[in-house]
Amino acid sequence: MGKWFFLSYELSPELSNYGGNPGVEIMYANKISQGNSSNHSLIKLSSHTATHIDFPLHFLSNGKSGSDYAADDFVFERVHWVDISHITPDNYLIAPHHLRDVLLEVSTDIQLILFKTGFCYKRSEALYWKNNWGFAPSSANFLKERFPQLRAVGFDLISLTSYQQREIGREAHREFLGTHQLLLIEDMNLSMLSSDRQLQKVIVSPLRVVQSEGAPVTVWATYEK
Repeated sequence: MGKWFFLSYELSPELSNYGGNPGVEIMYANKISQGNSSNHSLIKLSSHTATHIDFPLHFLSNGKSGSDYAADDFVFERVHWVDISHITPDNYLIAPHHLRDVLLEVSTDIQLILFKTGFCYKRSEALYWKNNWGFAPSSANFLKERFPQLRAVGFDLISLTSYQQREIGREAHREFLGTHQLLLIEDMNLSMLSSDRQLQKVIVSPLRVVQSEGAPVTVWATYEK
C-alpha cells in the first residue's frame, strides 16, 4: 500500500465558510508565555466548517445522524476520483450530462467517488464561497444508478449547494442525503490528486458528536502510482 496523505484542510481561522458565515475561532484559556503552567486552547466552530461531512439529519428531520453510523461506514476500499475542472456548468450546476463521459470507464462497484473541480486552488479567494459550483438534484439519481454500491461523494467545493442556486441546493441535499442515502464530504483539499495517482483506500474520520447532523472530518488516502 502506498504512502498515506491528507485530503482535508486543517482547521484555521483563515478558512472562509459557506455564505461568508463565521468560521473557526481559536482562543487560548492558558498560555505558558503568560505565566500559566500549560498551553490550553478553546475552539469554536460550526459543524460544517472546513472539510466536513453532511449526514441525512442535516436536511431531513428524521434523517440519520452521525451517531447512527458504524466505524467501518467511513472506510472506503473501492474509490475513484475524476477531474471535471474542464466542464462549464449551466447556471453553476453540475448535472448528469457533465458527468456521463468522464465516468464511462469507472468501475460500477465503487463505494466512494471524488470530484476535482479545481476550486481547491481558489480556496483563499472570495469566489470560493461567493461563486462556487454546486450539483443539480438529478446528479444524485444518476450516480446511484451508475454506481449501486456508492455510499459517499466528495468534492473540492465549499458545499453541494452553489451560492447562486441556494433553493436548488437544498433540494439537491435532500436527494443525495435522503432519497439516495449518499453521504457528502464537502470542502475537500484535492490539490494532491494528479493523473498518476489512483486512490487505493480512503478513510474519513468525523469529529464524533452525539446526534450530529454534520461534523468536521480528517480524510486520509493512499494511492497507487
